[in-house]
Amino acid sequence: MWFALGAGTLLCLLLVAGVYAPLLGLIGSSAGAAWFVPVPIGAITLVTLLGFAVSLALLALITLVRSVPLAWTLALSAVIVGLLTSIFPAFAVAQAGVERGGQLIPWILEWINTAIAVLP
Repeated sequence: MWFALGAGTLLCLLLVAGVYAPLLGLIGSSAGAAWFVPVPIGAITLVTLLGFAVSLALLALITLVRSVPLAWTLALSAVIVGLLTSIFPAFAVAQAGVERGGQLIPWILEWINTAIAVLP
């Protein structure tokens, strides 16, 4: 049971250090370079807080159970929630970029049509 808690905690920390933190750094640097792609900070913050709270709650439940298979199931569930929470920012920014791209394409086409109309 305690091995499940240790393994779940270690894997969740590795996800934060190896996936979540570098992904947020990449999103931050991309937002600075590609200013036209909005970063949904509110959604990312909300999902991060809820996801990591659920992961911590699942890991805390391990201390209350007596069944070893249930402890490992809770640890695996915490790792899966941590993984989904860690990769959510990438999907949120991609979705925002697609929505913004849908608004940019008509603007670009309008500029092209204006340029064509000006040329003889």
